Amino acid sequence: MSFNKLLTSRNLQNSIWNVIEVLLGPTILFVSIPVFLSQLGAEDYGIWMLVNSIVIVMQAFNLGLNFSTYKHVSIAISKKDNQQISDTLNTNLSFTVVILLVSLVVASFICSGVYLNNWFVENSLVKSRLIISILIGMILLFGKLTEQILYNVYRAFEDFKYVTILSIILKIITVLGSIVIAYLTQNVVYVLGFNACIMLTGIFANYKLLARFIPFYRFSFSLNRKLIKHEISYSLFIWFQSIAIIIVYQGDRLLVSYKFGLVALSFYAIVATLFNHIHMAFGAITSWIFPQVAKNKEDESLVFDLYLRTRNVSLVISFLILALFCLFSKPFFTLWLGSENYAEIEQYVKWFSVFEFFLIFSSIPNLFLNASGHERFGLKMVLIFTSFNFVGILIGLFVFNSLIAMVIGLAVSIVPGMYWLHYSVSKRFDKSKPSPFSIAALFLPSIFGSGIAIFDDWLVKSVCFILCLASIFFVYFNMQRTSFKILTE
Repeated sequence: MSFNKLLTSRNLQNSIWNVIEVLLGPTILFVSIPVFLSQLGAEDYGIWMLVNSIVIVMQAFNLGLNFSTYKHVSIAISKKDNQQISDTLNTNLSFTVVILLVSLVVASFICSGVYLNNWFVENSLVKSRLIISILIGMILLFGKLTEQILYNVYRAFEDFKYVTILSIILKIITVLGSIVIAYLTQNVVYVLGFNACIMLTGIFANYKLLARFIPFYRFSFSLNRKLIKHEISYSLFIWFQSIAIIIVYQGDRLLVSYKFGLVALSFYAIVATLFNHIHMAFGAITSWIFPQVAKNKEDESLVFDLYLRTRNVSLVISFLILALFCLFSKPFFTLWLGSENYAEIEQYVKWFSVFEFFLIFSSIPNLFLNASGHERFGLKMVLIFTSFNFVGILIGLFVFNSLIAMVIGLAVSIVPGMYWLHYSVSKRFDKSKPSPFSIAALFLPSIFGSGIAIFDDWLVKSVCFILCLASIFFVYFNMQRTSFKILTE
């Protein structure tokens, strides 16, 4: 393989740009967390995390329009159908305005609960700050929904660098400005207000950048019934998938704040948000599979072979990075947050690491099923493994009445869900009909990797690390014949 070919590989370039986009902004934010904790205090930082959680949960209102944009623009590009691109963008952006109005009604209901019934607050003095912050959060929600649609246009063109460059610039400005405002005001309301202003500026910049890809496009508010049906007919099942994922993997923070308060949420959310971005980064490594599958979905053998090769490469890279992270997580977090703050989150880090070792198996199957026209089957799979997780969360919270028990329940309950997902996908699409044992073998690196996360003794951690590496080689290179050439195609 020539070095020039490696440098010019579109798949590899998109992987690199996508991972940079997913990781660099959050990295800047996480580096600054000790500053925000010291300047805002745990309670105000908890308000910030709660508003972020509400915004993410309310993204369930998006009807899957971001995925609809991704797929329909990808297909329209292959057919050179400029009218379809315009119709998709006009319909989905117009619907986002309607979603904003609905979100404001829901936000008003939440604010009334905070004011009248002390939802999420133990200290009545923080009520006004929380209510104002929630309303500002609706501006952030509108910005995120619009941003997702516009960014997916660039991804549909299989050119990820513009998403990365613009996203990173906006995130750097947002974080650095937030740090300055936190120092000057010690008030989370001003920090969120600044975030909202940058978000709206970013939407304007995004719209202008679209001209580079689709110079013919001009936004026009449109809610044509036929066009709405066309968009939602594809995105409906993906929307239901998003609802299930958001309720389980973001709604937990609302439960935490409701049951244990904002201070407990501030520490829990640091770890939960960190691992959310880690998971997004692992998915970003090979997210370019979506437009490639969408454009070739008629050739089932081709797209399933692409799925298997992409899945294996994605898992191997994710295993290695996560194993190294678990090996050095304690000194990393102690240096980052200090020993006192690390003591508050140590058990969360351990069990979220175990959870992520298995959750990484969900990314590529979801992309494959949604891009290849099997959204209904994808919904079924998502409902199964999120149901396992939801039961685990509820048992930990309401049976054991413990945050640590909740995270343990999350980690343990993901295992059967991921096995069932891969067994079902293989049974339906793999003509070689792999045995249940061969499917179970895929998870050996996750089992040994979990040992790295859980055990404190360095000798035991080192043995688990070696076993994790050995199982990666045995399963993914000896049995699965994994090849990294797919990154250079």
